[in-house]
Amino acid sequence: MHNAPPIAELRSRLAAFREILQRRKLPAALITDERNVRYLSGFSGSESALLITPQRKFLLTDFRYMEEARRDLPGWAVVVEKLARPDAEGKEKELIPRALMEKAGHLARRLRLRHLVVEADDMRVLDMRALRRAARNTRVEPKDKLLCELRLVKSAWEVRQIEKALRIQEQCLLELFESLGEGLTEREAAARLRYLMVRAGADDQAFEPLFQVGSHSSLPHGRTTRRLLRADAIVLVDWGAKKAGYHSDLTRTFFLGTIPGRLRKIHDLVVEAQRRAINRIAPGVPFTEVDAAAREVIRKGGYGKAFGHSTGHGLGLDVHEPPALSAREKGEFLAGMVVAVEPGVYCPGLGGVRIEDDVLVTPHGHRVLSRLKRSLRWNAL
Repeated sequence: MHNAPPIAELRSRLAAFREILQRRKLPAALITDERNVRYLSGFSGSESALLITPQRKFLLTDFRYMEEARRDLPGWAVVVEKLARPDAEGKEKELIPRALMEKAGHLARRLRLRHLVVEADDMRVLDMRALRRAARNTRVEPKDKLLCELRLVKSAWEVRQIEKALRIQEQCLLELFESLGEGLTEREAAARLRYLMVRAGADDQAFEPLFQVGSHSSLPHGRTTRRLLRADAIVLVDWGAKKAGYHSDLTRTFFLGTIPGRLRKIHDLVVEAQRRAINRIAPGVPFTEVDAAAREVIRKGGYGKAFGHSTGHGLGLDVHEPPALSAREKGEFLAGMVVAVEPGVYCPGLGGVRIEDDVLVTPHGHRVLSRLKRSLRWNAL
C-alpha cells in the first residue's frame, strides 16, 4: 500500500483495538470514520468501512476500490456487494450498487451478530436508519471515541511521518520567501505554497494555508484574500503539510521593512509564552498547566483579553485531534503524544502575532520537532 504503515504495526493496532472491545465487552464494531479506517487497515479509499469481530475483519467498499483493496489488504475479507432487481417485465435482473450502510447491515445479519457498536461521532442519522433497517435483529449501539485511546499516543513510525511533513513545509516556506515581493496577493502566496509542498513530496497541504498581511493578521483564522503584499507589513503564515496521512502544523509571524515598536513587543511576548508552555510539557503534567503557563505570560504582558483560543492541540491523522491544550481539558500528557503549541495575541486594526511549533512528548520530557526559527524578519528564518 502506498504510504501505509508496516504490516506489523497494523497488526499491533488491530490487536490493541480488539483488546479495547474485549475490555468494554463489545462483541463487534463498525468503523466508518475515514481516518480510523486508515489507522486500523492502512486503506485510504473514501466511502469505506471496517466491520471487526474478535476473529474476523471485513473491509466494506465499492467497485471503485475493489482491485486496490484486494491487492493491498491481505487477510481482510473485502465486501463489494450489489443488489439485484428485476426489470420491468420481471425477467432479467439488473445489478445496482448497495449503499455502504446497507452492506454493513446485510453483513451483520449474515454473521448473526446480536450486538454491533458504531462510531457515534461519525454516524449520520440517515445512515443509522439504513444500517438498523438492513441489520434487522442486530442491536446497533452508538459509542463515542472508539479509537481515541489508541490514536492519542503515536508510534515511532507515526512520528517520522509528522517529521517528514515538517521538513517539507519548512523547506517550502523558505522557498516561497525567495519569490516574495510587492504585488503578490495573500491568495496567490497561499496557492504557491501548496504547489511547492506537493512538488516537494507532500501528499497535500494539511489545510488551506493562512497567509495574512497587515491588519488582516489580527483575524485568528482569517481567510486568504486578494490583499496585496506591501513593504513595511506584518505577515502571519499558518500552514501545514500531510505525509502518509499525517499532518504537521506551524505558524510564523514576521515583518517586512519597519517593525512597529508595539508589534515587536507583542512578538517577543508570544515567543516567551510559547517557550514557557513548551517547557512544561512532560509525561504526567496536566494539559491545563501548559495552557496556564502561556496564558500567564500574555496576561502579565497586558494582552490577556487578546488571547482567546486554546494554547494548542494534538496532531496526527487529523490536524486538530485530542488532546486540547486548554483550561477545560481533563487529563495529562503521555509519552508519545504529539501536540502543536500556538499562543497568539490579536489586536484589531493593528495586527496579530501567533507562533506555533510541533512537540513530541518523550519519556522524560519533550522534543520540539520543528526547526524553523521564530525570527522577527523573514530573511532571518
